[in-house]
Amino acid sequence: MTEAFLAFFVSAMLPPVLRPYHVAFEVPLVLTAFGAVAAMARHPHAVSPSHVVLRTGFLGEPTLPRDAVRSASREMRTVSGRGLRPVPGDARAVACSVGSTVDVRLRVDPPVAVDLGRAGVVRAATAHVSADSPEAFLRAVRASGTS
Repeated sequence: MTEAFLAFFVSAMLPPVLRPYHVAFEVPLVLTAFGAVAAMARHPHAVSPSHVVLRTGFLGEPTLPRDAVRSASREMRTVSGRGLRPVPGDARAVACSVGSTVDVRLRVDPPVAVDLGRAGVVRAATAHVSADSPEAFLRAVRASGTS
């Protein structure tokens, strides 16, 4: 959100004749950033007795059967990229996050087929996710079944 703050200062440094063009450039950028934040704030991961839906806004939304999620635990790690993607070095793992840092690990048994688009379909036994409130997400997963 620093983009909105910095846009004001950059605009002040530009000659007055260029400011309307700068505004026309900055407004879509700022609105897109706010839209991405709003999408995540309004659509966090969802846990029900039958499913665990992992949401990354417009970047993908895999659904895991709740009875296949065997455990949930904290695990900080970095997986390059964003959205729904494979985990390098682990052919049976996927990462689901807006950024590259993930902080929760879900163990899945039996493995679930997850469509990664261009990367193909992965039979995932592990899902690494990022949660705004990892402890609340873990409590929700554990409360809805065995962990």
